[in-house]
Amino acid sequence: MCFTNALDKAMTITNEMKILLSTITEYQYKQCDLFSEYSFFSSLSEYKKRNQDDRGKITKDIYNGKKAEFLVYNFLISKQKKLSSPDLNIYEKYNKSYDADLHLKDINIHVKSHSVNGSFPVSWVFQKEDPLLSAIEEHNFLALVVMDKETNYMYLKKVSEVTFKEPLKECLRETKVCIYESDFL
Repeated sequence: MCFTNALDKAMTITNEMKILLSTITEYQYKQCDLFSEYSFFSSLSEYKKRNQDDRGKITKDIYNGKKAEFLVYNFLISKQKKLSSPDLNIYEKYNKSYDADLHLKDINIHVKSHSVNGSFPVSWVFQKEDPLLSAIEEHNFLALVVMDKETNYMYLKKVSEVTFKEPLKECLRETKVCIYESDFL
């Protein structure tokens, strides 16, 4: 159970608890903004496969994903963890991957975000083809981030400890699976 002591026993907080996250820096906000704008075209074909081409929505999704990475990064840095910083490279569509977002020694941290909107329950969506769904090695962690206007928080879970379920939204069921926050409460 090395793996940085299983991420210090999931940061010494029981797996059911929310871990509060502070905000990101102004510089990180600007990085997220630039990243989302410049990533739009290399991400568009994937969104079009899902019948989505709204530039505003796609850019916001990309922005929220990168913001979530910075939130988790800042939290772990504040706990004196030495890890890779969020990747700000813009990859062409053929070079995108399912690799972990953050790396801490021998731990892979896959960051997923949910921006609270009231239309859907808090959940995190995964592609059925994501290798993470079948790779349940002990060194794969999920940082499941929830972003609200007032509060940001996350659940830090081993992939092997979560249950992937069918999406409530019928049009997603063919290609996606979800993790629901209600399963942690």
